Amino acid sequence: MKRLAAALLSAALAAPAAADTTLLFEIDLRAEIAAGRFDPARDRLGLRGAATPLAWDRPLLASPAEAPGRYTLRLTLPDDATGGQPLAYKFRIERGAGQGSDEGWEPGRNHAVLLSGGEVRVQRVFGAAAGEVPVSRTGRIERLGLVPSAHVQAREVQVWLPPGYERDAEARYPVLYLHDGQNVFDAQAAGAEWQVDEAAQRGITAGRLRPFIVVAVSSTVTRTLDYTPSAMWVPAERLGRPEGERQGGGVAAYGRFLAEELKPLIDARFRTRPGVADTAVGGSSFGGLASLWLALHRADTFGAAWVVSPSVWWDDQIVLRDLPAAARADAPRLWVDMGAQEGEQAVTLARALTQQLARRGWPGERLRFVEDPRGSHDEASWARRVPAMLDFLYGAASAPRPFGP
Repeated sequence: MKRLAAALLSAALAAPAAADTTLLFEIDLRAEIAAGRFDPARDRLGLRGAATPLAWDRPLLASPAEAPGRYTLRLTLPDDATGGQPLAYKFRIERGAGQGSDEGWEPGRNHAVLLSGGEVRVQRVFGAAAGEVPVSRTGRIERLGLVPSAHVQAREVQVWLPPGYERDAEARYPVLYLHDGQNVFDAQAAGAEWQVDEAAQRGITAGRLRPFIVVAVSSTVTRTLDYTPSAMWVPAERLGRPEGERQGGGVAAYGRFLAEELKPLIDARFRTRPGVADTAVGGSSFGGLASLWLALHRADTFGAAWVVSPSVWWDDQIVLRDLPAAARADAPRLWVDMGAQEGEQAVTLARALTQQLARRGWPGERLRFVEDPRGSHDEASWARRVPAMLDFLYGAASAPRPFGP
């Protein structure tokens, strides 16, 4: 695992330098000041986003401009920092300790700006409506609409079908189920996407990947509940409310929806290969946690999982205590990864998870761990790793191709 991480790091360092884009933000806060929502003597304006040095869990602070009520921030990024996608970002009023995690953000969905080289100037009012995000969808994608459930909230489901699906009426295909499906095929929801449709189309058309079907299952307002294996106490300051509360613990019910309600619907409507060996699941963050749980606890349904940037920290690292004492010979195939820019604790816990799996006898050919030296906790980073993830599931049995620039 260490050799693989070192090889990927060397590949990234050896890559040719990309051109830079300098973003110059000029944000008007006069309306927030007049309404009492921003106090220039106490509050700061922070920029958060999806590419290093930006992050969603810490701000880059803007500076007051000469004109009262206006703030500026200059930021330079390589053009490939987001893999060719728009940079997703938001400004937030930063009030320091005691501020709830949902407080101070600009309302609505993420803003987006394209890194196109040179200087790009963004002048706008804080809280202005986000512009339309370019939508790129490749191949045949069917929208099933809201799929009801007896176990969880109804949710939107989309199905990507491989090239050639219409031509060969006898062919059947393995299926990959992905959480947070609203971010899998286009960037409308989050300002960036996983680009699974583009990567799958390229790989299958080139003959590098076996054809497969992708089922993108959208998340809802119950995402934390659906994707976590246990309930934990979340303090008031993190919730931005007067009192804390217990959250999470609903992944078993979500698993019943996937295995007992959605999968039979997909198998009946599309030409699938329904066996365990041909059914995979994947997701990131809480979705990575859910995917690991499903691979371990619904092994009657899922034979492989993408455990992407998993939230191993949840409930005092309960996932590390939940691992089986010993792996079966037919243990699910697991791709586990983490971005080096996601924080030292996240990387350390991802390594600990993989090491514990290995110590429990997980077959080496069924376990792959990757550290992305440039990866942060966002869709653009995950999109950069998708081709290697697809190789792991549907390509030749070989080491993953280097990802990065």
